[in-house]
Amino acid sequence: MNYKLMKLKEVVEKNTYIIKEDTMAILPWYTNDAELRSHVLERFQIKNVAQKPLTIVKGSCHYYASDLSGRLKAASTILKGKRMLPVLISESNRICMVPLGSPSKPECIWLSFRHVVDIIPNGTQSIVIFSNNQRLELDITRDLLEAKLDKAARLLHTYQIRQENVTDHNKMQILAEEASLYSIAKDGYEDQLN
Repeated sequence: MNYKLMKLKEVVEKNTYIIKEDTMAILPWYTNDAELRSHVLERFQIKNVAQKPLTIVKGSCHYYASDLSGRLKAASTILKGKRMLPVLISESNRICMVPLGSPSKPECIWLSFRHVVDIIPNGTQSIVIFSNNQRLELDITRDLLEAKLDKAARLLHTYQIRQENVTDHNKMQILAEEASLYSIAKDGYEDQLN
């Protein structure tokens, strides 16, 4: 998939990269020696990373105590029958990356759901506006891009509801216990002090 950055910022060179809250997109690019690498768009800079986009995604899943196959399997139970599933990199940080093509293909672009603020249609292309007003022109229609982002929203929302249900269940367990479980008999307490 082709893309065009609308404005460039300072570029930083990195050997490895872990996706974090500031990560907005991972874009594939080839060096002059035809080696696949990544441009990582962050809120305040662009990083040239000496890793393939899929390697960054896999490494980030490991960093946050999971793996890509587990994340995809979990997403498939929520988004039944869907393909090119979003990847919830970190539940606690709500980092969800959306592949714009098949993740196994080298030209796959990854967008961070949290940073896409708007999508402007541009014929058969779209211009994505990120949270820092950076623009990225992509060879994908607005409708298709919105459908991919909708899958990510549903995935994140389902995890949020599940987390709230666990929290509510724990609160109910605490309220259901008898207060006498936590009280110490006065005589027993005095015996322990002496």
